[in-house]
Amino acid sequence: MALYDMHSHILPDFDDGAETVEDSLALIDSLVKQGVTNICLTPHFYTNERSLEDFVTERNSAFSKFLPEIPEGVNVVLGSEVYVTPFLFNNTNLNDITYGKSRYILTEFSYSASFKNKTMQQIYMLIENFRVMPVIPHVERYETLMSKPEIIEELKSMGILIQSNIGNYTEKASYFRKRKLLKYISGGLIDILGSDAHSFKHNTPEVFREAYRTISAKCGANRAELLMENAEKVFTAAVNGENTISRNKFYADLID
Repeated sequence: MALYDMHSHILPDFDDGAETVEDSLALIDSLVKQGVTNICLTPHFYTNERSLEDFVTERNSAFSKFLPEIPEGVNVVLGSEVYVTPFLFNNTNLNDITYGKSRYILTEFSYSASFKNKTMQQIYMLIENFRVMPVIPHVERYETLMSKPEIIEELKSMGILIQSNIGNYTEKASYFRKRKLLKYISGGLIDILGSDAHSFKHNTPEVFREAYRTISAKCGANRAELLMENAEKVFTAAVNGENTISRNKFYADLID
């Protein structure tokens, strides 16, 4: 089973993640040793702090410099972790900040968001006006989503994907949070995993295999494999320029 890290801050010298090329390569090496050879580079894009054009120019430049350093056998997709604010909607399109060539976009909202009114309006605008499909990162950080799984079900019915960080499934993780997240995985409420790796001290990728084993043991091997199958579909879409996950016919035209 191929393993996929769908959220990382491994792109060097760009945001608050890896500081140097050497740091980045060490993080990648840690993932590879655990069998993770498919990695999404998703640096922070704070839409209230810089323009999309400046972000894309600087991110792409950093990636171009790093690309020759990426080890053979490691597949990478360039994306971004987009903090959604009203400024984001001043742009004509968001094609340059999705996962690669796909229309999936890693979208971070305020952790206090109620996922009513304002937030849902922003989500509808992303889907209907910009024709991109949100991926909600580190679901465990949203109090509303952790206390109201029915809202996750509503989001997923629209085609939205839910991502969780591997650090929540280790021996050192919070017992109660881990138990709830494992229940979410068993219930199909979480779609993909990511390390959210910044360094070996901040969301270390060293626990990826441990997290995967825990999920497999507690939720079943089939459920763990499904997380990777979902990730593979997004990764493939990012490389080939097609969306392959759509849960609602109303949004089926996203794959056109």
